[in-house]
Amino acid sequence: MGRRDTTTRPARRVVVRRWRDPRLLAGVVLVVGATALGARIVVGADDTVEYWAVSDEVRAGDTVGPDDLMATRARLDGASGEAYVRVEEELPERLDALRWTVDLAPGALVGRDSWAAGDASRGHLPVSVQTGFLPPDLGAGDLVDVWVGPGPGEATDLPAVRQASGLRVLDAGTSETLGASVTRTVVLDLGSQTLGGEQIAAIASGHVTLVRVP
Repeated sequence: MGRRDTTTRPARRVVVRRWRDPRLLAGVVLVVGATALGARIVVGADDTVEYWAVSDEVRAGDTVGPDDLMATRARLDGASGEAYVRVEEELPERLDALRWTVDLAPGALVGRDSWAAGDASRGHLPVSVQTGFLPPDLGAGDLVDVWVGPGPGEATDLPAVRQASGLRVLDAGTSETLGASVTRTVVLDLGSQTLGGEQIAAIASGHVTLVRVP
């Protein structure tokens, strides 16, 4: 039998490479994850745009004031984003020359059709209309054509004549009893239109029908 080698060999040290240390790997994963999440949040924040919103309730027909507006950030895509007014944009008119065309609740974004030029120097036309000769759900902001023609019981051989077109409703009025009929006084914004004396006389004395238009 051969002789056993009784020489004591030095013990090998187990070397743990630091990059394989589970704790180090977990730390790296956490750092990478946090970095990716932070980058995503930053990218998301960069996608938001400042839009105008209303700070309080506004009503159609009222003049737009600086206190009505506040800037708010939102992320809107495509046509949705184009439908609202950005803070960076130039307004179509000075604020006191704009009027609200719709009612808006606090915090609502201002759409491009939410206001229109209509300063106080422009005319307002009050029109008395019998119930049944205007849309029952007519409201502020609607556009109407004003027709004048024969009333109930009058000769019908005369055609109705359109005296004004595309006027915006500022106040749809409330129903009132006038004699045997129920009427509403509707206030219309003439905008840039000018009515002649004959047109105004016809509207004031004739039988008026309001036709809502797109």
